[in-house]
Amino acid sequence: MSLQIPAELNAYLNKPDEMGRAEELITQADLDEFERSQDVKLPSDYKEYCLKYGSRTLQNKQIFCFTTKISFPDRKKKKANIGSISGPPYILEAHDRYINPTYGNSGPRLPEKLYPFTFDSGYGHCLLDLNKDTLGRILYIVIKAKTFGEPGYGWDQVGFVADSFSDFVANLKPDYL
Repeated sequence: MSLQIPAELNAYLNKPDEMGRAEELITQADLDEFERSQDVKLPSDYKEYCLKYGSRTLQNKQIFCFTTKISFPDRKKKKANIGSISGPPYILEAHDRYINPTYGNSGPRLPEKLYPFTFDSGYGHCLLDLNKDTLGRILYIVIKAKTFGEPGYGWDQVGFVADSFSDFVANLKPDYL
């Protein structure tokens, strides 16, 4: 598989940040450890992205963020800001914060095997679906301070973004300052 990156995103990803630092690299060992510890398989297109670009912030002096379109079950649509695309270490940390009772959760705040891999300025996340039957699908949720499945916080609040990570990346649009 060869991941197709839109020209504007590719230009951004192929240079260091404004301080001259490269973004944090993700290794094959990081990917393997994530899959082992979570008993899941990561989609090959996501792994390809991580190995090439690592965890990336998608903001600088010209670009506020990249955006994506979301469709909800009630047919409402919205655009979401994508401020970063994270690799497995950050995904696992965010996932744990929303699942683990140690962080004050009364119950899991995410559906099973959905992992937040993008971050905006609030609690909105694109989710990487790692369920066997729907592997690789990209969904979206704004995290609430309640257990997923309680009234007002369930599948009606989960939006559809893309069928695959490749489709997700291909449709990212820059939002200039």
